[in-house]
Amino acid sequence: MIEGPVFHKDIPTHYANLMMQYMVALKLKSLIPNLHLSNFMMPYWNIEHPAIDGEASSAVCVLDDEQHVDLNRVRYLADNKIFDRFNWRGYGQRVEYFPTAAEAKLIFQRPDIKCPVFDGDAVVCPVRGGEILDARHPGYTIVPIDFYADVIEAMGWRPVFTGQTDDNIYMRALRDRFPHAEIVPHRGLLEDFYIIRSAANVILSVSTFAWLAAWLSDATRIVLPVYGMFNPDLYPAHDLLPLGDERYRFYRLPQQPAVPLHELLEAHARMRGQWHPVGTQDLRRK
Repeated sequence: MIEGPVFHKDIPTHYANLMMQYMVALKLKSLIPNLHLSNFMMPYWNIEHPAIDGEASSAVCVLDDEQHVDLNRVRYLADNKIFDRFNWRGYGQRVEYFPTAAEAKLIFQRPDIKCPVFDGDAVVCPVRGGEILDARHPGYTIVPIDFYADVIEAMGWRPVFTGQTDDNIYMRALRDRFPHAEIVPHRGLLEDFYIIRSAANVILSVSTFAWLAAWLSDATRIVLPVYGMFNPDLYPAHDLLPLGDERYRFYRLPQQPAVPLHELLEAHARMRGQWHPVGTQDLRRK
């Protein structure tokens, strides 16, 4: 018989989304020391909290807001034994729910992972492709090639593209634009994660995987396009803009929802030259 309340992740997730959910759960556990975490399984990070059967629970609270979690409210409900189980059906992708990056680095460690390290004037550009190329979610937008070109030229960087670099019209256009760039093929999820995490400079794609790897890195400079789901004007429930982190430089891009792969280059051509740096004071939200 488990003594104390249970916080159960009640939706299937993996990799970066699961890591973010786990950080939210740890934040809640810091408020409720006797809280039991359920269904947070990441053996590749040596983290295992198996699912706890809910049949013995007498009072279950369902938390179904996609991104917001009222941590203090949950603490009140648990401390006063109003509920003994919390079934969470959200993601919590808001930096206010995370520990500091320094604290998070200690949570997710795999010193045994070996990967190439790109330092000096190299910039790692993780490519997000795969299943989102069919525009299944309007917020998962692909970064325009001209945006990469403008930032790389301005910074004097040497580009390295990694991640989901399988052949398609976008990758062919990227190779044509950067004929001397290094293209690192997919090496495995943790290896790809550590290539980003070990980089000196990063230009982010619209991806929680790339976002989290860069945030956990010791990079000197991280360029974040305020684009797609990273744009709080379009997706106010999300907040993945680390405004107090001096490593970041933000660029506002035009509002362009995801389009299918065969329309992608034409949509990007319409956006050409319409991005600009934006200061943290212009991104602050209440």
